[in-house]
Amino acid sequence: MVEMKQIKNIFLSFVGNNDAGKLIKQNDGVILTALTNQKFNEVILLWNKASRTGINYLQISTYLKKEILKRKLAQKVTLVELKIKDVTDHNEIYSSLKSFTDQLPKSESINYTAAISSGTPAMQVCWILLAESGDFSETNPLKLIKVKDPKFGKSENIPVKIDTSLPKIIRLKEELENLKEGFLPVVRIDVEKGEVFIGEQQIPLSPIEFCYYRYFLELVLAEKSTEKISSLETSLHFVEKIFQYHEESFPVMDLARVEIKKLLKDGMGIAISTFRVNISKLNKKIKTTLDEENLSTYYEISSTGIRGAKFYGTQIPSKKIKIEGQCLAF
Repeated sequence: MVEMKQIKNIFLSFVGNNDAGKLIKQNDGVILTALTNQKFNEVILLWNKASRTGINYLQISTYLKKEILKRKLAQKVTLVELKIKDVTDHNEIYSSLKSFTDQLPKSESINYTAAISSGTPAMQVCWILLAESGDFSETNPLKLIKVKDPKFGKSENIPVKIDTSLPKIIRLKEELENLKEGFLPVVRIDVEKGEVFIGEQQIPLSPIEFCYYRYFLELVLAEKSTEKISSLETSLHFVEKIFQYHEESFPVMDLARVEIKKLLKDGMGIAISTFRVNISKLNKKIKTTLDEENLSTYYEISSTGIRGAKFYGTQIPSKKIKIEGQCLAF
């Protein structure tokens, strides 16, 4: 009698914002949902320190480990920190991910499945490229799944079919840009109505938030990329543009422009504290409306740099921006 080899199924995933679950008084995120849909012997969760304050991925990972073991969704859970500085840098992510997976034991008796629904868009694409390239394992390829959100019906783990037309890793940078542009829906601003749409979803921004968001989209269209703020207030140019955009889209709201008009008269910028509050509010509305971490990362206004020399901007490609109605030169 031929003895059957016991197959060991191992689950891999980056830990994302949507996996916080009970920590933020929400339902189970992608990882717990995937493990409820399908049983695995072992789970390996990849996390990294957040560049944004208020997000603790180690805490989320620890919570997940506790829940997985308590619910008996797997026999073993391992937490692995990948030290990625820029979670939007495909080259850095791919290099770190490959270095880690190269160390994993490979054999015909071990099946690895990666869930690509958690993490940034760059992380998702790197999983795809790792599987497509054959760099993971020639004898037992990496399987990929996407997790169907329960709010759209019964949840299930959907196998991801790798497009064999994807280039090899030597063309990584060029192909990732193409994938990114195909992945992202268009953001559309209606200047006359003061409305913002990402794909088919309207983002409920206040008038001032609308003007801020238009400013950063106009930056991209003007090929200026980011706005540098190196003092306790914004530039006077920023105030001038916010006033202009507000007057164009909300002409009857004169009282709302009194404070901005006074700043212009005094030659002063908007206080950085006020600026940050408005950026935080509009980012929250984008994230909440899209309810999809892989998308919202691109549309939010993010910052880089140190205190006193911050650069603010969005990752949306210019081809994905459409501004309708009156649009004066930037």
